[in-house]
This record gives sequence, C-alpha cells and structure tokens, in this order.
Amino acid sequence: MPMITRRRLGAGAAAIAAVLARPALAAYPDRPITVVVPFAPGGANDLAGRLLADRLGPLLAPEGRALVENRPGAGSALGAEYVRRARPDGHTLLVGSASTLAVAPASGAAAARYHPTEDFTPVTIVGTSPMGVVVPANSGITTVKGLVDRLRAEPGRIGYASSGVGGVSHLGADYLANLAGTSAQHVPYRGGSQTAESLIKGETLYAVDQLGSVVGQVRDGALRLLAVTTRARDANFPDVPTVAEAVLPDYELTTWTVMVGPKGLPDDVAEALSKAANAALSEPRVRERLESTGTTPVLDSTPASTRAFLDREFALYTNIVKRIGLKLD
Repeated sequence: MPMITRRRLGAGAAAIAAVLARPALAAYPDRPITVVVPFAPGGANDLAGRLLADRLGPLLAPEGRALVENRPGAGSALGAEYVRRARPDGHTLLVGSASTLAVAPASGAAAARYHPTEDFTPVTIVGTSPMGVVVPANSGITTVKGLVDRLRAEPGRIGYASSGVGGVSHLGADYLANLAGTSAQHVPYRGGSQTAESLIKGETLYAVDQLGSVVGQVRDGALRLLAVTTRARDANFPDVPTVAEAVLPDYELTTWTVMVGPKGLPDDVAEALSKAANAALSEPRVRERLESTGTTPVLDSTPASTRAFLDREFALYTNIVKRIGLKLD
C-alpha cells in the first residue's frame, strides 16, 4: 500500500473541499434574486437595476430569475439598510449610487449608519456618470465663470435645485459654491424631472445633475450646459469645458452605480454575480440603454476592484462633505 504523504493528504483535502463547494454554487440561485433599487422607479439608477435584473438570472442559471424591488427613502439609505440586514446568500442585492454608498454614510445620516465596504460585500461597478452644471437657457449666463461671478456677487441669495436632500446633486451644487468662496440656497425637489422643471420655470438658477437627467432639456434648448464636473471633457459634449479647466481647478465629481450584497457574501457567489453582471453589461442592448442615460458601463470590474473603487470614492466624498459641512440628521 503506497504511503500517504502529508502533501498528498493536503492535496486530497483541498480537492474534497473544492468538490463540496461546487454543489452549493451550482444550486445558486435556488429562488428569485431580489435586486433592491433604493430610489423611486424611473431614474437612471432604476433603469440600471432593471437591465441587470433582466439578465442576471438567466446568466447565472437556466431557470434563474431576478426581480427589482424599489425601496426609496432617506436619500436612498433605507434601501441600503434593508440589504445590509438581509441574509448573505446572494438572493438580496443592492444597486446603489454615490448618494447611497458615499454621500449618505459620509454625512452622518441617521438612516445610513453603515460603511460601503465594511458593511457590504462589493460585487461589481455597473457604470459611471458625468454630471453637468446647468442653468435656464434664458438666464443670461453663458459660462460657468459667469455663474460663479453671480454667486459671489449675491452670496447666500441664489437658489440651486437638487433631486433631494443628501443626494449627489445636492452635494455637487453646494460644493461648487463652497469652492467659489461663497454660498447658495438649497431648494430640494423629488427627482431629476422636477429639478429641470424648476430651472425652466425660473424657480432656481442652477443645478449640478447627472447629464442623463438633463440631456433632453439641454438638446431642446430649454437648459444651457455650462460645464461638466469630471476631470476630462465628456465625449458627447466635446465643446463644453470642465469646471476645473474653466474656473475652479480643484472641482471634480462623478456619480456612479455599483452592485453590492450583504456583508459575508461567499466569495464564489460574489465572483459569479460579478461575472454575470459583466456579461450583461457587455450585451449591446444593455450597453446602449445605459449609455442613453449618460451612464458609461464598466465591463471588467471584479469584487476586489469594486472594493478599491468604493473605498477611494468614499474617501473623496467624505472630504467634500467635511469641507462643505453637510450634516444629515
């Protein structure tokens, strides 16, 4: 009888462990997956969640299904908290934004007592979205420098619109005024469409919003896009400068969509979800729909790269929140 060495015994144990692990993953998902979108239906984040849900199930298993559940509230923190408390078995996932996983926890919101990577399992980066500084087309303001000059001339008196208290549009507009060395009045609304409407009606003077939310009004001529908030110009608007190059060199802001699961999600499940999401995002129909909302899909993220991304973005947003003194109770 051949001698069983310690090395051979260790290899055998590893092989047995691998075999035992396969059926668990092979059985996943064993029921419909719930994809929680922490916003009301109709926005860019909701569309991303629905596009992923439509393809995730079949890509994971022949009979797999995933369904979207909208859980808005508390600046999108309520939906995140629901997923944080869910069982870490891969059947409850969150498709959140920078507002959900960066602004809300960084600002001390009572409903967001969580950390984006310590209390969740990062899965995949869905996409990134540039934001734009917009004003009414009939405002007489034609450059972002002109807007900054107006804010400085009337400190604390100019109103800016946002899609809600504590959201990234709130943060972006307040940050613009803060870096300009002045202040402005926040006028929150209940969504991107109402934000644009307030500008067109003249209720507010400016907004910093996701390009996909205002691109229609910009192209129709109702709103004027003064600048984009990213470090580089947007390919769809190559003649529009960045805020940094035009007037405020330190200004940079990008919003994004990320999928996470509850803390403790098994590594093999997180990897399977990440690969399925990348496959879905690579499909032309999915990619084109996302791009139509101003979201650039990320096709090659992993759980590890998603964790690094979230840690970096959370640090960036935490610094901005501290600078402007944003505090949400």
